[in-house]
Amino acid sequence: MTSRQSSALPRAGAGAARAGATPRARLIWYACVAAAAVVIVVVAAPVEAVFYAVPVPWALLLTAVQGAALVAAARWSVWALAAFAASGFALRLAPAPDAAPWPWSVTAIIGFTLLVGIVATVHGWRLGTAAYVVPAVAVSLPAVLDDAPQTLASAIVALSLGAGGLAVGALLHERVRVAGQLAREREVSAAEHERRLVAEERQRIARELHDVVAHGLSLIQVQATSARYRLPGLPQEAVSEFEDIARSARSSLVEMRHLLGALRGEDAAERAPQPSIEDIPALIGETERAGARVRLQLAVTEGVSRPTGIATYRIVQEAISNAVRHAPGAAIDVAVSSRDGAVLIEVANAPGDETPARSGEGHGLVGMRERAALLGGSLHAGPTAAGGFRVAAALPLAPQEAP
Repeated sequence: MTSRQSSALPRAGAGAARAGATPRARLIWYACVAAAAVVIVVVAAPVEAVFYAVPVPWALLLTAVQGAALVAAARWSVWALAAFAASGFALRLAPAPDAAPWPWSVTAIIGFTLLVGIVATVHGWRLGTAAYVVPAVAVSLPAVLDDAPQTLASAIVALSLGAGGLAVGALLHERVRVAGQLAREREVSAAEHERRLVAEERQRIARELHDVVAHGLSLIQVQATSARYRLPGLPQEAVSEFEDIARSARSSLVEMRHLLGALRGEDAAERAPQPSIEDIPALIGETERAGARVRLQLAVTEGVSRPTGIATYRIVQEAISNAVRHAPGAAIDVAVSSRDGAVLIEVANAPGDETPARSGEGHGLVGMRERAALLGGSLHAGPTAAGGFRVAAALPLAPQEAP
């Protein structure tokens, strides 16, 4: 039996509801206790009526109260032990018999032991001790001044078995408590282990990006910057082209450093400036300097939250990049506007020299959809009737944080 299973069984019932027992475990608990209570009541009622001269209606009522107390002991322990003690005291108001055990009958001893064991198991030794002392005093009180020879014997048996029930219940309660702590510690350890694996994976990805991508961008930037000095006699158009390449490489290196910092969990990455809608014209300018034909319509008149601004820039950036990559030479139309509490983005390109990108199969499209979904927006992408490709997204101006 696992610790999770062992913790569910003894703490089922009302007290177990607070401990997180499953409904099935609580049902089994109540069924077993109820069955034991019914057996005790069925036997105790005729015993009290025949051997202890208790009137039959009172015998039925008081033994039923004791049975109900056993069922309720897990959830309403204080009321249960009070009811058990009161009914036991009332049963012993009848005259002492000549031969039967008194004041503790056999059924009363069994019920008393079960009551103490249940309370101690569910609630611990402190309340279990109260469940032991209160009924013991109440049932034994009528016999304090009685000199019947069977008084001492029945009291010794009842108190001894009750003490055993208290000890067993307290041990079970402690075992459940320790098992619960171990289960929680294992969950915490598993969560920490998972976080450590995620951190290690992020560090590995950061190393790969630094060693491969950042190194390649650095080489591109150095070569483009030094081209005018290494290759004398270059025409001015070529020099300007190399300068644009170097500028784009430097910008990509800055963003790569921010990304590496985020992967490594560095606080500086969170404080680094992020692009927004206001940076889209500069993005279009860089794209045009690289040779693409881009038309921009920017009409955002409402306030945009920072997450939406970043997502808008990245979606436009990725859509333009896809158009340049898959439809070289094609004209690109970019429209960003705000209406009805949302930022509307549309990037469409005419047919190029190559087949347009297929809808939904690239990592870029997946990333754009994920950005939109995280903000509670939507994104649709697919070929146009003219043979080009279109990306359309709608992002809320101020998305609500995820619960």
